[in-house]
Amino acid sequence: MTEQTILDMCCGSRMFWFDKEDERAVFSDIRAEQHTLCDGRRLVISPDVIADFRALPFADDTFSVAVFDPPHLERVGPNGWQGKKYGKLNRDTWRDDLRAGFAEAFRVLRPHGVLIFKWSEVQIPIKEILALTPEKPAVWQRTGKNDKTHWVSFVKGGDDSGQKDTDSLLQYASHRIIELERLLLVDVPETVWPAEVGMVYSQVETAGDLPEHHQRRLKHHINRMWLEKMPVPAIVTAARSLAVAMEKYA
Repeated sequence: MTEQTILDMCCGSRMFWFDKEDERAVFSDIRAEQHTLCDGRRLVISPDVIADFRALPFADDTFSVAVFDPPHLERVGPNGWQGKKYGKLNRDTWRDDLRAGFAEAFRVLRPHGVLIFKWSEVQIPIKEILALTPEKPAVWQRTGKNDKTHWVSFVKGGDDSGQKDTDSLLQYASHRIIELERLLLVDVPETVWPAEVGMVYSQVETAGDLPEHHQRRLKHHINRMWLEKMPVPAIVTAARSLAVAMEKYA
């Protein structure tokens, strides 16, 4: 049986996971529910464990990696798709809630464990969020449209044995995240694309919901795969996955 060494503290629909059924991970969330979004797609939130990130049901020093992607919106309509997809902060208690979440993350991490924290700065500045923990970030990367998405990595303290290996792995992982996002979010000007690109693009059901700059990027990637002579079914499958990934940076 695979050891579960990763905890996703508020997994939602597991949007940014490469493998949404990764056996190394425990997927936790305070809610289990399903919705049909405005574009007709199903949103499924199905955690392994129903838990509040402010009071996690795990022992101290349990996980090597924790992922903390809490709700980032305090102003959202009661029936809006953003609230369903990302959750909602309590206007009166969110500072205490997130402060408790950080504390719980470091409690359940093993010494030298890594916390990966994600924050979208559309309503609340990241500096207000990082002030809620005394821990010092190790790596900080801004991504997405207008650099509003922040990926912040922390390393829990402990004795110094193994620290060099942990730092090397963290640096490698961070560089890979940055490299892959730069490939995904390449700048693409207005372009007249070959008919083959349009043919594949028309089979990506969610493409029309993307902002225009992401639509250009998606066509760029389709064209690149076409020039590399990938089979059309494989291009369609890859383009659908790219469209889903780009939604996180809309």
